[in-house]
Amino acid sequence: MQVRFYANIRTMVGQEIFDVADLNGNKTLRSLLNLLIESFPNIQPYLFNSKNDLLPDMPIFVNGRNPRLEKLGVDMPLGADDVISMFSPISSGKMNVEVMREPTFNERK
Repeated sequence: MQVRFYANIRTMVGQEIFDVADLNGNKTLRSLLNLLIESFPNIQPYLFNSKNDLLPDMPIFVNGRNPRLEKLGVDMPLGADDVISMFSPISSGKMNVEVMREPTFNERK
């Protein structure tokens, strides 16, 4: 499994690619993100909130797909050949899946 970092997140971790050989049997995106936090503690505030939910403005893709659209979300299983792409957090003017799913968003239309 391979994690590829882009833009400012690459600068934060200091490398372009992080190869993951083993997740100790727990092969989920959440376990991978926790491993990344152990390896690069400065990215923790950009990944999870206090409830351990993935922050909505952090662009992460598994094999080019947004894990937020998957049934299990960040608890989705990962395979040995998966490629996880991480981009810099989005700051202003964002519109994302989480916002569109909020009940109040649909009421504002």
